[in-house]
Amino acid sequence: MKSFLSWTIIFISTLLAGCASTFTSQVSVFHEWPGNKQATSYIVERSPSQENNPEYKLYEEELRQQLGLHGFQEITAGVTPALKIGMQYGTSLGEIQVSAPWAPAMYDPFWQMHFSRGYRFSPYSPYYFGSPYYMSRNLDFSVRRYYLHQLEINISDFQSGKKLADIKVSTEQLNQQISEQMPYLIESALQGFPGINGSTRTVELPLKK
Repeated sequence: MKSFLSWTIIFISTLLAGCASTFTSQVSVFHEWPGNKQATSYIVERSPSQENNPEYKLYEEELRQQLGLHGFQEITAGVTPALKIGMQYGTSLGEIQVSAPWAPAMYDPFWQMHFSRGYRFSPYSPYYFGSPYYMSRNLDFSVRRYYLHQLEINISDFQSGKKLADIKVSTEQLNQQISEQMPYLIESALQGFPGINGSTRTVELPLKK
């Protein structure tokens, strides 16, 4: 029993902490990006709630910098852009629970914006050779609280409004401040753009010191 509990605590701590020198996120990409598309001029499209939001404007500037590194060019006055780009972000609170000493179960609220996942083993697993009464006891306990930070970037054709790319990024962190995560979320979203349509991958970036 003690060995199982010790193993579980070590496993969960490692899962959450990860490598201290990298930022890890999950990136999902859906796009209809033309293979020969050359026009990359754009404007950033804001929602009414973003228009007078200083926090959003700070992240928008980070987005501009990353778009420039990928060949996108923000338009000058009097020029019609080829693209319009929008951005949404948010943070939700979650917990990691353990349903049995050897079977961690993770539940992601995922802000109804991204994929969700969960891992659970049945308390009556045929691979467990213990007492059913022992297995039926409530062994759930909260191990550590984490924060789910998410970002969505949409790229559309300016003239027709057709959506060309939808990129969703999420990361689980112990730090609740999304402001510290946004530069990494934006960089992760655009890494390898446009990427494989319908794919979800793990992206790791070195932490900036």
